[in-house]
Amino acid sequence: MKFSYYPGCTLKGSAQELDESFRNVCNRLGVSLTEIPDWTCCGASSAHMVDSFLESALPARDLVTAERMGNDVVAPCAGCHVRMKAASKRIMEDEALRDRFPFKGDIKIMSGMDMLYLTELRSRLKEIREKSLEGLRVVPYYGCLAVRPVEVVEPEDPENPMQMDRILEALGAEVVNWPYKTDCCGGSLALTRTDLVLKLSGKLLDMAMMVKADAIVTLCPMCQANLDTRQADLSKETGRVYQMPILFLTELMGVAFNDSKAASWFDKHMVSPKNVLAGKGFM
Repeated sequence: MKFSYYPGCTLKGSAQELDESFRNVCNRLGVSLTEIPDWTCCGASSAHMVDSFLESALPARDLVTAERMGNDVVAPCAGCHVRMKAASKRIMEDEALRDRFPFKGDIKIMSGMDMLYLTELRSRLKEIREKSLEGLRVVPYYGCLAVRPVEVVEPEDPENPMQMDRILEALGAEVVNWPYKTDCCGGSLALTRTDLVLKLSGKLLDMAMMVKADAIVTLCPMCQANLDTRQADLSKETGRVYQMPILFLTELMGVAFNDSKAASWFDKHMVSPKNVLAGKGFM
């Protein structure tokens, strides 16, 4: 199984652990990733708000290259995936854009979640798994961009997505039901409305603690960074201790696959998951 791979800016910067764990997981699952050569920023999260041409032009350049490569494209970052899907939809509806960017729409644009949930890959999880994550209580957090805008992302279920739940269950983890799967963490307001970000992030962290989760699991780098880095500020503001690990799904898959690189990924977290995982016997 082969895919063109669009890592995007974040996976090459603040979310290198997602890039590394995603690549390693794909390798174990027998998926070949070919990084799109000379890729450019997709414009998330500001270009579509300030320039309607750039909104499509930035992703279009990479879509044209990916289509020439001949494989479906996978973008693990939820923001990148949305921008590429939106650009594809707009190009297909706008003749002037098609003349400028000869994208035919012959390839699929998949999120990391959609790719990992493919039946062929999901069926290999228990076979490849070297450690069961039994005893680890997790809440899956999809966030906004994994399911919205609905008309762009076209999720299986925008209110109660289950892909990550089922993957985690296949790894042996205990998936705890909670009401905030797709609520906003406020990530895009990190610099402009920090007060709202703390409120929204605090709500998510409080609920995860209320249901006695050991960790929150996501595949969105913006959500992970926001929830991971806000806990110290929340502790100062509320006097409550926040020490909730925020893990990428592919990091936990790496733990279940006994990936020797997993410990190095966790060194990049503000709230280290090492103590929780070691306490469960996974490290």
